[in-house]
Amino acid sequence: EEIWVRCDGGPHGFLSIAAHAHADALSVEVRHDGVDVLADPGTFCYHGQPEWRRYFRSTLGHNTLELDGGDQSVSGGPFLWTRHARSRVLVADASGAPAGGTSRWCAEHDGYQDSVHRRLVELASGSRELTVFDEVRGPHRDVRLAFHLGPAVTAELEGNRARLTWSVDGEERSAELDLPARLTWRAHRGESEPPLGWYSAGFGRKEPATTLVGTGVAEGTQGFTTVLRFHG
Repeated sequence: EEIWVRCDGGPHGFLSIAAHAHADALSVEVRHDGVDVLADPGTFCYHGQPEWRRYFRSTLGHNTLELDGGDQSVSGGPFLWTRHARSRVLVADASGAPAGGTSRWCAEHDGYQDSVHRRLVELASGSRELTVFDEVRGPHRDVRLAFHLGPAVTAELEGNRARLTWSVDGEERSAELDLPARLTWRAHRGESEPPLGWYSAGFGRKEPATTLVGTGVAEGTQGFTTVLRFHG
């Protein structure tokens, strides 16, 4: 029942055009016993379906935070980015994990002009809790925070708390996701106009999956805390 976490603080793609990059700076993925709980939705397509191409590589299409309805990096076409968000990893410390302690990762990016998004992720091995703290510094901005669940995960959303369930070899597993209360949360699944709530396991393939999206505002220095608790 291993908990696996990956955080994205790397450069925005390869070289100047970053052709295959996605606008996913500071996104986080989580697996429990090999099952995607917080998932990267994938790619789905490259040509012929521009609306779907835009969605699957957008900031909203990843487990990160969007400001003012725009992507962190600016697209110039289906295989071109004209401005790249620059990420900087501040902390990466997994030394406490083997002893049942806490692993920490912190990074920030400058993709939104005049604003900085910084994210701290902590995995407490002993209590099986993952905490994601998002900080936005800058002028008044509209915020959307997305968490994309894996296709095997079912969510029951009440207010700002979601109960997650899935099964492994016929055994039911569950977790609670406490979402930032200052945002208004909705669950989306298999929506097409516009696309939201999808997972692509490979090229040309997509299936409905639940995406939780919180909307609100940030001004000055604003923090949003999310806690994912795995049940024993």
